[in-house]
Amino acid sequence: MTEIIVIDPLRKSVERASGGKQTVLWTKSGFPTYMNIIPQFRLEELHPTALGTGVHPAFIVDGVEKPEIFIGTYQAVLQDGEAISLPGQDPATSINFDTARQACKNAGPGFHLMTNWEWAALALQAIANGCDVRGNTDCGRSHSNRDEIGKPLPGSQTTRTGSGPASWRHDGTEHGIADMVGNIWEWVDGLKLMSGRIIIPKDNAYGLDELQWSATGACFDIVDGYPHISDSITNEDYDSVMFRDMTANPGFEIPLAIRQALLLACPGIQMPGRVWADNSEDFEALPIRGGGWNDGSHAGLAALYLFFGRSYAVSGLGFRPAFIG
Repeated sequence: MTEIIVIDPLRKSVERASGGKQTVLWTKSGFPTYMNIIPQFRLEELHPTALGTGVHPAFIVDGVEKPEIFIGTYQAVLQDGEAISLPGQDPATSINFDTARQACKNAGPGFHLMTNWEWAALALQAIANGCDVRGNTDCGRSHSNRDEIGKPLPGSQTTRTGSGPASWRHDGTEHGIADMVGNIWEWVDGLKLMSGRIIIPKDNAYGLDELQWSATGACFDIVDGYPHISDSITNEDYDSVMFRDMTANPGFEIPLAIRQALLLACPGIQMPGRVWADNSEDFEALPIRGGGWNDGSHAGLAALYLFFGRSYAVSGLGFRPAFIG
């Protein structure tokens, strides 16, 4: 485990209460940020055949394996330009991709905007463990279980960070990562579409310049009004499909990275969420994930918009910090 030098009463109490699932890190300006500790796991633990073997890419940075990653327990808030993760807050919104990324970096070395590799790893693990992760998907409550309610913010349908029940956490426990489904959409780093081509870093190299990310050889084609995974684009458009219904072009040998990155479902796995994609020529689309408070069944761990540029900023869109030591 990464050695954490600063020991303090808040960190001790959070670690003790959570049984070691959570900790508190401190930003370079001295702000506490609540993080979940995610120990390394392997691809074959998530699916016996469809993902390949070895450590999930979320735990590899520039070719070096990491024993764990730290994910913000809560959607980010801003404090003096630094992104921090705190319970019971109004999550920061109306922030574009580059500003969200920089706010996470501002917290200090190792801090970064949560990546798509990290999101995919958590989502795949949740499903492998049988977790039905819900959230604020219907104006402050779950659309599929209306008895589940979060604490609303005044004049808003958004709920305070972490105020929902345990079923709104990634592992179904009160100490899991909160609000990955619904509430507000979240920017994630380490994935983009360029003219429909899927471009990602080969591992969780969160500091790697985008120009060094790799084309996967796969793209989103729009066929009969639905996005699907292909090796070429026959039709430029923008459209959507439920993640569970998305297919690949017959005969195309799907790169393992596509399923590892949660861009195509593994056989036999049902994961809620809708996928939107725009494969227009010369258009760069950056990813937002999870869904918002009014997305109903379209929200979910697999929900993904590859539909907006990096300058997009609206009141229903925020982000989440992560850390790797």
